Amino acid sequence: MPADASSRSAAPVPRKRPVRKAAVPAPVPAVDAHTDAELEDMEATAGEGAGAARMTQAERRALAERRILDAALELVARRGSVRMTLAEVGEAAGYSRGLPAHRFGNKAGLLQRVVLNIGARFEARRLALPQHRPGLDAVRSLVSTYFVRDDTRWVETRALLVMMTEGFMEDSELNPYIGEYIRSSISRLEQHIRDGIALGEIRADVDPTTAATLLLGALRGVLHQRLVLGDLRLDKVRNLALQMVDRTLAAH
Repeated sequence: MPADASSRSAAPVPRKRPVRKAAVPAPVPAVDAHTDAELEDMEATAGEGAGAARMTQAERRALAERRILDAALELVARRGSVRMTLAEVGEAAGYSRGLPAHRFGNKAGLLQRVVLNIGARFEARRLALPQHRPGLDAVRSLVSTYFVRDDTRWVETRALLVMMTEGFMEDSELNPYIGEYIRSSISRLEQHIRDGIALGEIRADVDPTTAATLLLGALRGVLHQRLVLGDLRLDKVRNLALQMVDRTLAAH
């Protein structure tokens, strides 16, 4: 006889699981989200020691800029500009990670200043050499400058050659700055050759642009080999380069 329905065991009622609220992660503070005033304070107090109190705001800004450019130059020479970040430049310079962006706007702006800074240092070395006359003597002076290195680690040269290589890569943000640097270098040497032709010191059949392009390419090629090989006698290369300039360009 079937059991009465009322005597059957009631089906267990499923227990409702408590609804858990999704954990909301705590907001992560932005890295170096400083105001301009805070960045100015960091700039004023980082690394100057007791001398900071005696420096004007303009002097502190100039010092910060110089340190940032030096740090960027070092990083580019060691690792290239592609992997370099503004944050690590700021840290390497001894300042906030955000200060390079505050000073130069973005990475492209900083790299542009690095290229200009290299050119200014080269020009300073050239002007430190004995004064030269316009024309062939100026060409010889410029050639000699390429072999003058007071930096035993060749940081500037290494950084420039690295950026020249990176500058012709597809979509390189360095291309406009490196291109302008190269054009400016060619133009300067080209003018020296034109002066020499006008003075009768350099052959009139020499094309200034072609000669300047070839000569600068050869000089930078020598520096590249020196960085790779490390044991070139640059004094001998310089002397032979000057002899080749005289034999190739000088009017006879």
